[in-house]
Amino acid sequence: MATRPVRDFPYYRGEPVALSGLGWALALGGCVAGFAALIQVPRGEVGQPLGLAGPLLFVGLQLVGLALAAGRGWTALFPRPTARDLLLGLAFMPLALLASGLAAFFYGMAGAAHANPATEIVVQLPAAQRAVFLAGTAPQLLGEELVTILPFLAILTLCHRRLGLPRGAAIAIAWVISAMIFGALHLSTYGWNIVQVLLLIGVARLVLTIPYLLTRSVWASFTAHICLDWSIFAFVLLQGARG
Repeated sequence: MATRPVRDFPYYRGEPVALSGLGWALALGGCVAGFAALIQVPRGEVGQPLGLAGPLLFVGLQLVGLALAAGRGWTALFPRPTARDLLLGLAFMPLALLASGLAAFFYGMAGAAHANPATEIVVQLPAAQRAVFLAGTAPQLLGEELVTILPFLAILTLCHRRLGLPRGAAIAIAWVISAMIFGALHLSTYGWNIVQVLLLIGVARLVLTIPYLLTRSVWASFTAHICLDWSIFAFVLLQGARG
C-alpha cells in the first residue's frame, strides 16, 4: 500500500535547495524589509483600503527575499494544505488562547500590562471599515508566520548543519529563539514592555508554532494564528454589542 511521503523542514538539509550564507541573508533581509514596510508605510485612516498596503508589502517582500534566495524552491514553505494541517491548526488555537490567557493573568497580578490597541479600534469602526480592517489582518498574520518560520529555519540550519547539534536540540533552540524574536517585534505595540512581549506574546507564539513543527506546513500555524486573533476580535465585538 502506498504511503504519503513524510514532510521535512525545507532548506536546512539542502532539500529542495540548500541556502548559502548569502541566501539566508536575502531571506532574512526580506523579513526585515517586510516588517519595516508594515510599520512605516502610511495607512491613512483606519479601515480604508490604503491600510492594506503595509500588510501586503509585509508578505510580498518576505516572499521576494525567499525567492531570490531559493529560486523555485521558495514554494517548499507552502506545501499543499491537507485536512490534517487545518485541523491541527484549529486544535491548537484554544491552547494558544489558554496559554496566553494564563500568562496574562499571572503577569497582570505582578505588573501593568498594556492592551493591544487593535481590540479597541475594531469596536469603534463602522461596519464597512471594520471589514476592511479585518481583511487586512489576514495578510498581516501570514506575514507574521513568515517572519517567525524563516528565522526558525535559519537558526535550525545554523545549529544543525553548521554547529553540528542534534536535530532535536536544534529544533528546540530554533523554536524558542524564533518565538522570542516574534515577541520582540511587538514591543512598540505593547508600550516597549519587554517582559510582557516575551512572556505573553512569546508564550502564545510557542504554542502557535507547534502546528508547524508537527506538519511542516505554514498553513497549519497560519490557521491557528488567524483563528486565535479573529476569535479575540469576535469576543471584543460581542462584549461591545452587549455594552
